[in-house]
Amino acid sequence: MGRPFIHINFAAEDAGGSDVGLAHAGNISCCADWHRVHELRERYDAIAVGGRTWNLDRPRLTVRAERLGREPRRQPSRVVFAGSHPCDIPPGARAFVVSSHKGVDHDVVTLTMASHDLQEPLASLHEHGIESLLVEGGPMLLRSFLRQGLADAMTVFVRAGTAEAADRGVRDSLGALPDDFRVRAFGEGFLLEAGRIEAVAVS
Repeated sequence: MGRPFIHINFAAEDAGGSDVGLAHAGNISCCADWHRVHELRERYDAIAVGGRTWNLDRPRLTVRAERLGREPRRQPSRVVFAGSHPCDIPPGARAFVVSSHKGVDHDVVTLTMASHDLQEPLASLHEHGIESLLVEGGPMLLRSFLRQGLADAMTVFVRAGTAEAADRGVRDSLGALPDDFRVRAFGEGFLLEAGRIEAVAVS
């Protein structure tokens, strides 16, 4: 059963202790990180968030010219892992809602998710032509992907004072991470990377 290539991307900040606060990028990311994020969004077929993030933050999940410094070459589809949350999806790029109940909006593709197992809805996304997925959801969705071994690549921007604090905080928050995690200074913090970044080419 095929599934999209999955890249988890999120931002966090050092809480001053042994943990960091995981978050949708919001006000945590700096200009350099926003540029990086929008370059990623342009390369992936779709961007995913959870239902709670969607309802609370109303993220646009688009590639924006003011972040790239040029006009976007493509826009990704939107994917909301809604679960039991009702989610209103406004018109725009193609949208998929992964839900525990049947959808009625003809402009949105509803994919059924009967349990916490992500394999079936990911296979359905793949059948709909989504070959690469950038997951930007909140902590609950991120942990679901990680627990089920569904992260092919991972990037975390952390606002922290040292590389050691950034690495330790993310591990304390999410548990065991891939052995190939790398940390480097980036923008106003540090970027942690693991796996092989792979996505469709932008023409």
